[in-house]
Amino acid sequence: MRTFVFFLYFWITVSVSSPIALVLWILDSAGLHAVRPVTGTLVRFWARSLVALLGIRVTVEGLERLPDAESLCFVSNHQGNFDIAILLAFLPRCIGFITKSQAAWFPFLNLWIFALGGVFIDREKVSKARAAMDRGIARLRSGAAMAIFPEGTRSRGPRMGEFHNGSFKLATRAGAVIVPISIQGTYRIWEETRSIRPASVSLTVGEPIPTRAMDGDERRRLPELVRVRIARGLEGSAGTD
Repeated sequence: MRTFVFFLYFWITVSVSSPIALVLWILDSAGLHAVRPVTGTLVRFWARSLVALLGIRVTVEGLERLPDAESLCFVSNHQGNFDIAILLAFLPRCIGFITKSQAAWFPFLNLWIFALGGVFIDREKVSKARAAMDRGIARLRSGAAMAIFPEGTRSRGPRMGEFHNGSFKLATRAGAVIVPISIQGTYRIWEETRSIRPASVSLTVGEPIPTRAMDGDERRRLPELVRVRIARGLEGSAGTD
């Protein structure tokens, strides 16, 4: 019953609010970037309603580490589908995601992904993937926030998978500040049993890493540096059952 209620609530709220997403997307695309905080606030309220509906208990640490820089690239581990909702609910920015191209065909939801500044990427087609990354870089350069999961797919458990080093070009080419994010426990919400259930989750903000002045050696070491900081946050988290 909880799973049914969740999906019913999810799709009703996303579809009913999709005209708002369309308007916000059009305004932002027209250069009226002042709508981004409005988009972020609306989506934050919605994401927190999901958390409350499911009875998810969330511990958030390290928000005081978030820099004042406009261009932020949140880099997170990826345990489950609910990672996105947790990031949207508790990080105080309008955050666009690098999303698999298949999501572009999800009705209504795709409008909100666009409104947030998300980018659809087809990793199987190099030219299209490169063009998608260029759009994400342009978004960051305009002063927005983006989020990436360098594992590329969900781990469906507490362990981190291997990082795809190429994903870090999103931040380095834009000169954005990378903010490592450690999420623990989201795989218990859906992936562990394939049915929705409450769980304890933690989100930890790591020490930011400026990329604008990095030289070649520092960029090559960047994926490992970010991985270490995410792992450190996972080790210290209190979000597992």
